[in-house]
Amino acid sequence: MLYKKRILGPALLLITAILWGLTFVSQKMGSDYVEPYTFNAGRFLISGVLMLPIYLITSINKKRKQNEEVVVEKEEQITKNNKRIKLILTGISIGLLLFIGATFQQIGITLTKNASKTGFISATYIVFVPIFCMFIYKEKIKKIIWLYLAVSMVGFFLISVKENFEFEIGDLFTLISALGYAGQISLISRIANDVPPLYLSFVQFMICGVLSLLFAFIFNTPKMDDIIKAIPAIMFAAIFSGCIAFTLQIYGQKYTDPTIASMIMSLESVFSLIFRMIILNELLTTKEFIGSMLIFASIILAQIDFKELSQKRRKSHATT
Repeated sequence: MLYKKRILGPALLLITAILWGLTFVSQKMGSDYVEPYTFNAGRFLISGVLMLPIYLITSINKKRKQNEEVVVEKEEQITKNNKRIKLILTGISIGLLLFIGATFQQIGITLTKNASKTGFISATYIVFVPIFCMFIYKEKIKKIIWLYLAVSMVGFFLISVKENFEFEIGDLFTLISALGYAGQISLISRIANDVPPLYLSFVQFMICGVLSLLFAFIFNTPKMDDIIKAIPAIMFAAIFSGCIAFTLQIYGQKYTDPTIASMIMSLESVFSLIFRMIILNELLTTKEFIGSMLIFASIILAQIDFKELSQKRRKSHATT
């Protein structure tokens, strides 16, 4: 068990962060051929279809065990039906929030000239999550979170506003996407123990994919030749970012301390920058680099409970 906590869990989350960082590259490459809704329709529908057989197999096995163990009474069946309705509504809600996050992120990537900074702006969702929980679920948050939010917004300003005070609209879309992802993650954190992960994965992918397909036919002009050119980028995002990374995230978080897990996963922004520099030859200006580092610092600090750390140190000193 110690091996899983110290090595396996963090290793799986590190691979997840690497795959997410690479996905930003595939999103940029895909945006050269297809429009945002078209890209996301292909990406999430394929992810959903690939997750379907896995979900069906596990759910069938689970039902068989339940049928063997107990005979369900009428009242228990009503309760189960209510739970199913709640599960469906929850899945739809999370799918809608994923659609908002993914749509604005893809539009932002499409409109941004230098997309190396996109990963850092997207990662601000980590700072927004506790604020969402405070306003929506009335949870108490550390007051210092507001300072980290202010620091991240200073970083965003340095990234997005040029010397002549021109504003890159793609960065604003990416920031809005971070709000969508923050809403999705805060909702997942509330129901994580009550909803099967594979069900949640399948439903949110399908909801997002179907909505993206609908909007693609309304607002985009999908062309088969362009879609064929974008298939490698779409498939990479669907398989590696969707199916594989999501599965690794589930098992990685299972064996890793939540704070450490969040820190490792936030490295996706760093990997995004590294891969864009290597594959797409994109470089940050000095001002953009400083802004990105301010955002990254606020993300890391927002996940550290300094009060809890000091208490642990006092206990360790007391025992020694």
